[in-house]
This record gives sequence, C-alpha cells and structure tokens, in this order.
Amino acid sequence: MLTAECARMGGLTEAAVADALEAVVRRDQQMADSVVARDERLDVLQADIERKAIRMIALRQPLANDLRRTVAAMKIANNLERVGDLAKNIAKRTIVIIDSDPMVPLTRSIERMGRLVVTRLKEVLDAYTASDLERAMSVWSRDDEVDEHYNSLFRELLTYMMGDPRTITACAHLLFVAKNLERIGDHATNIAEIIHYEITGDEAIATARPKTDTLLNYNLEKEGYAVAVAADGEDALMMIDEKLPDLILLDWMLPKVSGIEVCRRLRARTETRNIPIIMLTARGEETDRIRGLDTGADDYIVKPFSMSELSARIRAVLRRLRPGLAEDRVRIGDLVIDRVAHRVRRGGQEIHLGPTEFRLLDYLMQHPGRVFSREQLLDAVWGSDVYVEARTVDVHVGRLRKALNREASADPIRTVRSAGYSLDLEG
Repeated sequence: MLTAECARMGGLTEAAVADALEAVVRRDQQMADSVVARDERLDVLQADIERKAIRMIALRQPLANDLRRTVAAMKIANNLERVGDLAKNIAKRTIVIIDSDPMVPLTRSIERMGRLVVTRLKEVLDAYTASDLERAMSVWSRDDEVDEHYNSLFRELLTYMMGDPRTITACAHLLFVAKNLERIGDHATNIAEIIHYEITGDEAIATARPKTDTLLNYNLEKEGYAVAVAADGEDALMMIDEKLPDLILLDWMLPKVSGIEVCRRLRARTETRNIPIIMLTARGEETDRIRGLDTGADDYIVKPFSMSELSARIRAVLRRLRPGLAEDRVRIGDLVIDRVAHRVRRGGQEIHLGPTEFRLLDYLMQHPGRVFSREQLLDAVWGSDVYVEARTVDVHVGRLRKALNREASADPIRTVRSAGYSLDLEG
C-alpha cells in the first residue's frame, strides 16, 4: 500500500518538476503559479505516508523485508517532498525572470539540464515501482552528468553577466534555477540508494560511484578501442605529441587549456592536422556548435548522449576520414590489404609479407600521404614498451619495398629526408 502511495506521490512530483521547467522555458507565469499552488498537496501526501509508516511499524512490528519496505517508503516520500519544494522554488524564480529585462537570453542549456533531471527522476521512480535494482543503479552511477551540466551553465551565465551588467539579476535567478535542478538530481540519486537498501538490505553501496569518463572508457574498450585519458588540455597535447591517436574525443571545458584551444592548436600543426576530432560537451548552444566545428572538430555531440549514438558517430567519422581504421579490407590505388584474411595484393597479385611488414603496411595505409618519423612508426608498429633501434624501421621499410615492387611497379613508399616515410598511392 505504501509503495503505491509513494508511486502516486512520485507521479505528482515528476509532473511538478516538468511543469516548473516548462514554465521557465516558455516564461509561462500561469503554469508557474500552478506549480506553487500544487506544492501543498505534496506536503499532505508526505505527512500521510509518514504517519501510516510509523503506525505500521508500531502496530504490526514488521520484520526484514517488510520493515525495509516501510522505512524505504518513508524515506522516499521525504525526498519527494523536498523535490516538490525545489520545483516550487524554480516556479517562484520563473515569476521574477518573467518580470526582468526581456533582452536577457534564456539559454537552451537550462532546458537540456532540466530534461536530463526529469528523465533521471522518472527512471528512478519507475525502478522503485518495479523493484528494479539494475535500473536504480544506472541512475545512481550517472549522478555526475547533472553536475557537469550545472558547471557548464554556471560559466555560460557568468559570461552573459560579464558582457552586459543589465543581465545580472535575471542570470542570477537562472543560476538559482539551475542549482535547484542539480539538487533534484541529487534527490534522484538518494532515491536510488534507498531502493538499493530496500532490495539488498545494505545501507551503503559497496562500490564507489564511477565517473562519466570511467563509464565512457569502459564502453569504448568494450567496443574494441584502446583508450588513453588526459586530465587536462596540457596533458592532452603532451600525450598527442608522444603518440598520435587515431581519433580524439575532446571536452570543451578542460582545465588549463580549453578543449576548443586544444582543437585549434592541433589543426594548426601539420602532423596533427588530419586527426579526427569529436567534441563531447555540455555546451549545446548553436553558437558553440558553430564555433567548435569552425575550429576544426569533425563532429559535435552535446551531453547527455547515449553510447550507441557515440559509437555510431565514431564509426561514421572513421569511415569518412580514416577508412583504413573502420574497414577490414582497404584499397588504395592497386594495393589491397585484407586484415581478416591477413593478405595483401597489388595489381591482383598476392604479396607475401612477414608479420612486422604487414603491420607496417597496415599502419601506413591507415594514414595515406602522411609522413611518419622513425620514432612514430616504432611506437605505432612495435609498441612504446619495446626497445629497438630507430634504424630497424629502415630495414623493415626496405623489406616492404622489395616485396611490393617485385613486378617493377612504382614504389608506393616515399622517403622524406630528415623526416621519415609515407605511403603515396593515388586512391
């Protein structure tokens, strides 16, 4: 019975948050007034659930599962009552914003953050109704997504206030709206922890909450990608200098050197000019997307995003810019490499290569026309943890040339004095 009443209260709370967000987005005072007026009903429901729970514990003295279910219902009702108060606060701020300078921009970032919070709240309430621990833990594990949106929005509104002092009052109220949304996200996380307690009996969750980048790394590695992570923009530039990646996922809001500046510097350098870059950021305004793409990003994805979408975007960028990485069979000119069958053909004739020469040719075909130094080829083909002389590259390039040019065909490998080697075949 208490579970059903909590579910009913949850539905009303979810509607209050959604309506408060809609009131902000549309600057709808009538809807804002409605949210404020409905808050009292949530207070009554919370008090009723708490009274029934205490009475049930006192009179029936439930044990084990029943006791946990009763305590969980009482705790969840308390969280929902606080969420209702936060929705009312958003509605009150909306009324002030409506009366402020109409020239103040209302960023879509507020709406995106709000939609994320409403979705999290709905997911965790559905998990409670269905006693779905896995779904509740999914909400719990993504707690920092809302925090990232809040931090990005804070910087965005601060920029507006610095640019035009007339916007300070309205932007300050929008910051309060964003903070209330962030706290609603925290209450959704609290409810997920209560569900964990109700189902398992454990008051504390044993594992530490994974950060967004940890989840991202896990999913990318599951897709078969080797992932290296940089803590800030300076670290990213140093890592790229040491070893060129095949693709870069870049957040705009990096410490020390911003993601947009990292992108600009990479596009200005010959050796990194053609590396595919996908920006993953909470900054989703049209002007931000245009700036990111104009700076040199090949794609631009706004948080939150699904891993299936990100994987599809990565494959699309690699197919377009680096077909050698996305396909098992690659053709450049009259040269064909088949990674699955581990075969190479030129002009229809099969070429027999040793394993090192095969890896060397594979890497060069992934980056046609790009010049690689001996050190870069050593890291890419032999690995950075293997120590061999740089001149070893010359020996294997010589063997590869000999194998590819047996029929007196044009030499596909170009030697660049004091620079390295490249594969120069017309596609």
